[in-house]
Amino acid sequence: MSLFDECIEALGDDVLFFSDHKREQVLSDFESSFPFTEWGRIKWREVSTHAEVNTVDEIISFLHKTKKEYSNNIYVIWDEGTLPILHSTLDKVFEVIDDVTAVSFDTWLYSSSSGYVIEIFHDGEIKVGLK
Repeated sequence: MSLFDECIEALGDDVLFFSDHKREQVLSDFESSFPFTEWGRIKWREVSTHAEVNTVDEIISFLHKTKKEYSNNIYVIWDEGTLPILHSTLDKVFEVIDDVTAVSFDTWLYSSSSGYVIEIFHDGEIKVGLK
């Protein structure tokens, strides 16, 4: 079983994945919502509202302080371009975060409806920001 398959299993029945036109739509929206470096990281200096965080509690606290109400529905996007994009809930992803981040080097948790992203970089750095 691949790490992707393990991730899907850990997320359970409510996960959806997109590998076609919907995937391209989500990527296009994501890439137009946040500025990126040539090597694929978000240019955090250009994101006015963001923070470096270390724990799930810090992420939730940031979202509560900056958004008050935010959507729990997110897309899971990996830096590996051949992988589908997943749609799940932030709560469920946090429950199995090790399975999610094991799939590829860098991972983004993106809420198009609330305009936030959580970037989990392969060196352990985690940032959260608003578009």
